[in-house]
Amino acid sequence: MAIEQCINLADILIVDDKPENIRFLSEFLSEQGYQVRKAINGQAALMAARSLPPNLILLDINMPGMSGYEVCEQLKADAKTCTVPVIFLSAGSDVTAKVKAFQSGGVDYITKPFQLEEVLARIQTQLNLQTLQNRLQAQNQALQQTIQDLRVTQAELELSKAESNALFKAMNELILVLDAEGRHLKIANTTTDLLYLPNEERIGKTLHEALPQKQADLILDAIQQSLATQQTIDVEYSLEMAQGVVDSWASISPISTNTVLCVVRDISDRKRREEALRLIVEGTAAKTGDDFFQACVQHLAQILGVRYTFVTECTNPQNTRVHTLAFWQHQDFTENLEYDLQGTPCEEVITEGKYACYCDHIIDRFPNDQDLVTLQARSYAGIPLVGSTGNVIGHIAVLDVEPMPVGDQTRELVLKIFAARAGAELERQITDAALKESQERSERLLLNVLPLQIAERLKQDTSAIAEQFDEVTILFADIVGFTPLSAQIQPTELVNLLNEIFSTFDELSEKHGLEKIKTIGDAYMVVGGLPVARPDHAVAVAQMALDMQAAIVQFQTIYGDQLQIRIGINTGSVVAGVIGVKKFIYDLWGDAVNVASRMESSGCPGKIQVTEATYSRLQAQYQFVQRGQVVVKGRGEMTTYWLVGNNTPSFK
Repeated sequence: MAIEQCINLADILIVDDKPENIRFLSEFLSEQGYQVRKAINGQAALMAARSLPPNLILLDINMPGMSGYEVCEQLKADAKTCTVPVIFLSAGSDVTAKVKAFQSGGVDYITKPFQLEEVLARIQTQLNLQTLQNRLQAQNQALQQTIQDLRVTQAELELSKAESNALFKAMNELILVLDAEGRHLKIANTTTDLLYLPNEERIGKTLHEALPQKQADLILDAIQQSLATQQTIDVEYSLEMAQGVVDSWASISPISTNTVLCVVRDISDRKRREEALRLIVEGTAAKTGDDFFQACVQHLAQILGVRYTFVTECTNPQNTRVHTLAFWQHQDFTENLEYDLQGTPCEEVITEGKYACYCDHIIDRFPNDQDLVTLQARSYAGIPLVGSTGNVIGHIAVLDVEPMPVGDQTRELVLKIFAARAGAELERQITDAALKESQERSERLLLNVLPLQIAERLKQDTSAIAEQFDEVTILFADIVGFTPLSAQIQPTELVNLLNEIFSTFDELSEKHGLEKIKTIGDAYMVVGGLPVARPDHAVAVAQMALDMQAAIVQFQTIYGDQLQIRIGINTGSVVAGVIGVKKFIYDLWGDAVNVASRMESSGCPGKIQVTEATYSRLQAQYQFVQRGQVVVKGRGEMTTYWLVGNNTPSFK
C-alpha cells in the first residue's frame, strides 16, 4: 500500500482538556480523510491508546491531573504503545518546554496558535516516517525468518551438503559457526565483503584474533548470552574495511550447548536511512525559517556526501522562476540567488512534479545552464516541494563534481524525507506571510474607521466605549451649492468631486492633528482635543477652518462661485465613544455638539461662525468680527462671531 493510502486510513488520537480545541482539530482532520478519536484528559488518553493503539497522537501539555509529559512517558514505557509517535501541542514556546517534550518521548512540537496546514504537514511527515520504519521492521522480520530457515538448513546439512552449499552461495550474508570461546569452526563464504580477514586466516582462530577488540568483545558476549539462554541474540557493530566503514548486523543462534550459528549482514544502507531520520529530528525539528533551510541543506550534503545542496521557492505563478532559500557549497553557505528555470535540470523537477536524477554528464544534457559549468557539476538529483493542496511550491536538489551511484534508492528516499519537511516549513512561511498581510490590511482598514487609541482598546475589549471630555472644539462644515450642482453634472463626476473635496479635508485634519468624526452627505465633522486631550484644540480647529476656506477657493476655479463652504465651530464638553457591535463608528454626544451644528446651519456661505466659548479662547490669536445675537434652536439668542483671519501669519 502506498504511503499516501496509509495516511488516509490513519487513526489519530487527539488529547486536549479544551473541547473546542478537540472539535476544531477533529473536524479538520476528518475532512482530510483521517479517522479521529478524542480524549479530554491524560487517563482517558492512556485507556484509549492501550485498548487500540492509534497511528499518531496529538497531545496537549497543560492538562489538569496528568500533564502531557506524564502521558507521553507512560505511553513510551508501555510495549503496546511505545512506538506510537506523539506530537506535542502547546502554547509554550520556550526552549525548556521543547526539550522536556522531546526528552519525554515526543517526535515533534507545535506551538499554539498554529496554522492547520502546518499541523497537517507535520502529521503527514510523522506518518510517512512511521510507515518507513514499519517497512524496515517488516524487512527485519523477514530476515528473522531467513535465519530460522538457516537453522532448518543446518539440521539438514548432513543429509544434503551439496544442496546446503548451493543455498549458502545464493545468500548475501556471511554465515559462521563459532564455539563458546568465539573460535571459528566453519565459514560459509557467501560474501567476502563482510570478511575482516580471509577465510583461511580465520578458521581455528578466536574472535579476538580475527577482529578488533571492541567488536570481538561485543560478539563474544552475545555468544555466551545465546548459549546461556538458548535464545537468538542480535548485535550491531561497525568495521573499518577496505571499501570504507561497514555497518553490520549479526544474529547469533544456539545450535548446540557449545556452538552457535552467526549470520552477519551488511546494514549500512539502513543505518544511513536511520541517520537521515535522526538528523531531521535533531538538526531541524527545533528550527524554523532561514535557520531551518540552512540546517536542511547542510545535513543533506553530509548524508549524501555531495558538494552542493540547495532549496528553492517558486517566485511566480507560472513556476518558471525560483530563488534559493539556502545554498550549501562545499564547506559553507553562499549568497542566495534568483534564476530562471528554462534550460536547467530544476525545470524538469518542478514542471513534472517528481524526482529526477542524472548520475553523470549533467552538463552535456543541459549545455545552456552556465551555472552547472561554473560549479563543474557532473551529477544532479532533485525533488519538488509540494504543498498541502498538491501544488509545487519549490524544490530541493543536490549537485556533485563526481558521478552519483546509479539506482541508489537511499539517495531518493533521503531527498523525499527532507523534501517533506522542507515543503511543510515553506508552506508554513507562505501561510504566515499571507496571514500577516491580511492582518496589516485589516489594521489599515480599522484605522480608517476609528482612532488608533480606540482601535487598540477594541482589540482587547469589544464592549461599548464611552469617555467624558471636559473641553474639546467641534467643527461642522457644509458645502453650499452642492445640491444645485448635482443637477448639472453626472453622478459619477459628482461623487468624484465630493471625494476630492473630502480627501483634501482629511489631509488637513491629519496635518493639524484633529480627529475626523464622520461625513453625512455633503457635511463634514471634525473635532480637536480627543481621543487624546490637547490644550491647543481650539487653535488647531480654527486653523483648519481657515485652510478649508482656502481649499474651496481652489475648487471654485473649476466649478464657479456657486461652490462655497459654511462652517460652524463651538467649544465645550462632550461624551465620545463607540457603541454597537456591527458597522460601528466613533461618535460624539452632548449639547456642545448640537450647538456646533447650529453654528454651521445658521451661518452664511463662505463664512466661519463661532460661539462665544470658542471666541474667548482664540481672540488673542485670531481676527474676529462680532455678528451679534443669533437665534439658536433649543438655546434661544446667542452672541456669535465671524472668524476672519489669523493674527500670526507664521502659524503652521
